[in-house]
Amino acid sequence: MMKIAIAGATGRMGKMLIEAVLNTPDAQLVGALEHTSCPQLGEDAGAFLGKKTDVMISSDIAHVLANAEFLIDFTRPEGTMAHLAVAEKTGTKMIIGTTGLSAEQITSLKKASTKLAIVFAPN
Repeated sequence: MMKIAIAGATGRMGKMLIEAVLNTPDAQLVGALEHTSCPQLGEDAGAFLGKKTDVMISSDIAHVLANAEFLIDFTRPEGTMAHLAVAEKTGTKMIIGTTGLSAEQITSLKKASTKLAIVFAPN
């Protein structure tokens, strides 16, 4: 069973990813990340689907990644880099679709990828 966390959980892509994880038999949603000013913090990540997941939307990156094997991140560059810093400590693998990363940020991703499995595929 793959333990997956979603960053940007209340955005368009985040909702699509949560739905996909919930509909995949060998995947388990274990975390849902959002920024600190998100009005849905503390709500069930499946509420928009009318599903109870017992996964609460949180802005605590370390808490969310503590039980996650994978983080799927389609957020903003600054969010992705904050998530990466914690993922390097927790060993959480990352799937990143974030666009707009600077050359310096991409260099940081490449450096992290020597120790951490990262798939980086911006559109």
